Amino acid sequence: MATKTAHSPALRATLKNLDSRFDHWKSVLCDLVRIPGVSAAGFPAEPMRASAEATAALLKRCGFDGIDLLEVEGVPPYVYAEWMKAPGRPTVLVYGHHDVVPPGRPEKWLSPPFEPVERKGRLYGRGAADDKGGFLAHVAALAAWNETSGALPLNVKVLIEGEEETGSTHLPQFLARYADRLEADVLVLSDTSNFDTGIPALTYRLRGVTQLDVEVSCLQQPVHSGMNGGPVPDAVQVLSMLLARLSRADGALNVPGLMDGVPKPTKKERARMNALPFDEKRFRKEAGLLPGVKLWGDPKATPYEKLWFLPSLTVIAFEARPIVGSSNQIIEAARARLSLRTVAGMDGKKAAKALQRALEQDPPFGARVETRFVRASSAWSCEPEGPAFDAAIDALREGFGKEPVLMGAGGAIGFVKPFSDVLGAPCLLMGVEDPPSAAHSENESLHLGDWKKVMRSAAILYERLAGLPTRD
Repeated sequence: MATKTAHSPALRATLKNLDSRFDHWKSVLCDLVRIPGVSAAGFPAEPMRASAEATAALLKRCGFDGIDLLEVEGVPPYVYAEWMKAPGRPTVLVYGHHDVVPPGRPEKWLSPPFEPVERKGRLYGRGAADDKGGFLAHVAALAAWNETSGALPLNVKVLIEGEEETGSTHLPQFLARYADRLEADVLVLSDTSNFDTGIPALTYRLRGVTQLDVEVSCLQQPVHSGMNGGPVPDAVQVLSMLLARLSRADGALNVPGLMDGVPKPTKKERARMNALPFDEKRFRKEAGLLPGVKLWGDPKATPYEKLWFLPSLTVIAFEARPIVGSSNQIIEAARARLSLRTVAGMDGKKAAKALQRALEQDPPFGARVETRFVRASSAWSCEPEGPAFDAAIDALREGFGKEPVLMGAGGAIGFVKPFSDVLGAPCLLMGVEDPPSAAHSENESLHLGDWKKVMRSAAILYERLAGLPTRD
């Protein structure tokens, strides 16, 4: 058990308030989860606006001022609020997102995705962990400070995004319009995971994501597979050949130029990774690997290195002909969307060009290959050292009663690098997910015990950060 630090009377009152009102915050989270605010294309815009308005109303009830829906054309609303009544104290920008990913396959959910249900200490529902439970943990902590002390220990700005799950593609336009309102000494983000259930983590590196579409055409129109099969190439198989040559037999990427200039882990980073346990049996179970399916990737790299320091490639969509309604044809074309997880040191657009060259060069059987860049968000990393990181580590240690882990994350948060570049402020990434949370999958859930611990950690964090000097 980690050693406890003496708490001030104000902090003790705040923590007591959080504990006594936990059921209230659980009810608030359930109300937010019931709003099907999916930001993906093809879903209605009305629930997204309802989600933003509900979040704004919540922040107003919690004592924040300056409530505003920040708009950029074609983007679900960002929600902004502030409490700037602590002169001479630092300012923290708290970031989260209120949009969610599509629910996925309804038949795979054990309960409706937008009807929260509690089972065995977990709250199930889309967005329960990613990221409504995430940002609400921080809002609850700040509300508890306000209720017990009548004030916050430092200045706070809150920004809850509405298009994080679609890659924050309009972030440059948003920054151009609103960056002056977001200046802060420290950035606190809620949208990450803990190392394990009951074991807190501070995330210090994220992968980025680059998406690319590829289409292979061999024919002007479909033709009879009996009359033409044999000499006429099949576009689906040609596309499969193209995709297969992007990787080696062991699954490691095989794209010339992709890794140019990408640094290897430092001795300090490798020591952090090597100090962390890895249970392959548990990892396979949590990932849902079928019996007999082997892990892939560079055999010289550890699992954490593959997840945090190396890029990975996924085919996230493949189109040809649906099985229903198919006939004995050689079809004219096939398409795929590729998602490349980039790492710090990689430029997303340059990585896309490397993929395009690999796909378009010397296509099998002379097939026509066309590629199209879709989007890119940047990877981010930092050295988790300094007073703000010390405060976060201390707060997590106090809130969980366990020593925190410094770790990377395989996912992307498009907001982080642009804002860290613009603000030049320390970025503290502390979230609520644990490995069983199944974010982005069916049966997403939040461990309620850990959620309470994150709330307590956040309450402690804001008092610790209040003692830091401001940045001029």
